[in-house]
Amino acid sequence: MNTDNGHSPPRIIILVPDRNGGINSLFQQLLQHENQAAVTSLTIFNSTDKRALMVLRFPWRLLCFLVAIRAGSFQLCHINLSTGGSALRKALYAALCRWAGLPYIIHVHGGSYREFYAGLRGPFKTAVKTLFLKAERVIVLGDVWREFIISEIGVEPGRAVIVPNAVAGPDTYRPHTPSESPHLLFLGMIGPPKGTPELLQALAQPQIQALGWTATIAGDGAVEEFREAVASAGLGARIEVPGWVGPDEVKALLARSQILLLPSHVENLPLAMLEGMAWGLCPVVTPVGAVPEVIRNEENGLVVPVNDASAIAEALKRLIADKPLRARLSSNARRDFEAEYDIRNYQQKLEAIYLDVCRGQIL
Repeated sequence: MNTDNGHSPPRIIILVPDRNGGINSLFQQLLQHENQAAVTSLTIFNSTDKRALMVLRFPWRLLCFLVAIRAGSFQLCHINLSTGGSALRKALYAALCRWAGLPYIIHVHGGSYREFYAGLRGPFKTAVKTLFLKAERVIVLGDVWREFIISEIGVEPGRAVIVPNAVAGPDTYRPHTPSESPHLLFLGMIGPPKGTPELLQALAQPQIQALGWTATIAGDGAVEEFREAVASAGLGARIEVPGWVGPDEVKALLARSQILLLPSHVENLPLAMLEGMAWGLCPVVTPVGAVPEVIRNEENGLVVPVNDASAIAEALKRLIADKPLRARLSSNARRDFEAEYDIRNYQQKLEAIYLDVCRGQIL
């Protein structure tokens, strides 16, 4: 860890939920690929825990956080933020930061934030708005979210910063050998918000069943219900539904797949999509959240309308039949990952924000 003129690097405490999900995965990958040229010192703090009595244990987590920031000589707190209870819990963490005189930034991850914020009332809306307006910086994942926090929440434009998500990928990219039977992959929460019902409808269409393919639909959520639907559609021999899989299994699935399917209804900037790009999969996605800022139809993937099984089926029909198209889109997706979404460049982007805030506090 580098220092500047003999001084210790600024210490940053990062609030991350202690459970499966994109936020946890992102920051675990960040620590695993920490740059030797880093100029800050990062500490992860689990803002919730995954036990059944999480709500009852939350006051204990707040107390642990207060002890940590009072004893830890931190210069900045990085608060990762989603919707629902996450926003209200993080409003309490932010209040402790303000009481302790610790500046904080917030990092918005929830895909349905516009609807969530519009539905807040009374003191809950005041608490969330204060959380945003008192932050030194608000990190968002794309232009669509920057416009939202400025126009609807009132964040000053100079405090709204775009930092797209990033993931780890293989060091080198070897194009997939065009296969007569490509493997299709879905990674995420199984259920309507991620579009898995219409995904199954698309795979069950006779024109798609007539083609050569296999698929894995991996993730938590309505797993048993989806397994039953796969069996009812007569696709049990072609579609694997393993449930939630760990990091090693995810890598193995990415390595054997050629097409990534993510027909979501709501997203911010999904890590599963970026992971598919990193491994040279061809993305089939919907234009939600910041996804259209990353995937350009017919250039580095195919974009289909939300909740449209026929459009998903048509996209799959094209990609399975047209090997040069699949190869071109896959190659371009990997190219864009290397340029914009590689975790090895991510810490530098965050550190630029950290240092800017810390210097401003000293001045």
